[in-house]
Amino acid sequence: MTKIISRKKSRKFLFQKLFSETYNKNDKDLFNDAFLIDSYKWNLDLQYLEEMEKLIKEKQAELIEILKIYTPKFSPDKMDLTYVLPIFIACTEMLWFSGEIPGKVSLNEAIEISKVFGTDTSKRIVNWVLNKVYKNFDEVKTKLENIEEKNDYNFFA
Repeated sequence: MTKIISRKKSRKFLFQKLFSETYNKNDKDLFNDAFLIDSYKWNLDLQYLEEMEKLIKEKQAELIEILKIYTPKFSPDKMDLTYVLPIFIACTEMLWFSGEIPGKVSLNEAIEISKVFGTDTSKRIVNWVLNKVYKNFDEVKTKLENIEEKNDYNFFA
C-alpha cells in the first residue's frame, strides 16, 4: 500500500504536538508512537513538521507580537490555545516557511484547524487575525523586523 503525504493532516498533527508541548516537554518518539503514525494510510510531511516546529519556537516573540497587534484587548498568555496555535502555524507558513504555500491556503487551513479543535469563537478570532495579517502582509513584516522588545512569555514547556 502506497502512503500519501498529507500536508493537511501534518498541520493537524503539528497543532496537537504543539498543544501538548504547552503542558510538558515531549519525547519526540514517544509522542509519535502515541499517534500510531505507522498505522495510517498517509504519511506525515516530516520535513514540513520539523521546519515548522523549529520556526514556531524560534519566532515565538514575533508571533506573540502579531497577537498583540491584532488582539490588543487580550493578553497572549491568557488566550485560548485553540486561537493561538492556528494563528502561529499560519503566520509561520506565510512569513518564514521555506516552502511555497499560498497565504490563503495557510489562512483557510488554520481556520479549519480551529473548527476541528476549537469553538465557533476560535474560528472567528483566527479568521479575523489571519485576514488582517494577509491583507497587511508587508506592513506586518516591517513591524516584525523593527520590534525591539522580546517577549519573555514562552508557550512551550
